[in-house]
Amino acid sequence: MFGPLGPLTVGKKAAKVGYRRFGKAGAVAFGIGAVGGYVVLRKKVKSMMAGDTDDSSSDDGTAEGDEAA
Repeated sequence: MFGPLGPLTVGKKAAKVGYRRFGKAGAVAFGIGAVGGYVVLRKKVKSMMAGDTDDSSSDDGTAEGDEAA
């Protein structure tokens, strides 16, 4: 959707905030955390949009508890 520009922008803004508050270590931590969170969230949303919302993946027509003889 956004290509590589989305995570880079998120990481840059988070690194700037982290640097202002905690110095170089904060910039690294905030930047990596923000990019990681962005990627995880994007994958989750993409799988939810493409995936099936039904939790029953195998519907063979038998009721639960009934066994085929």
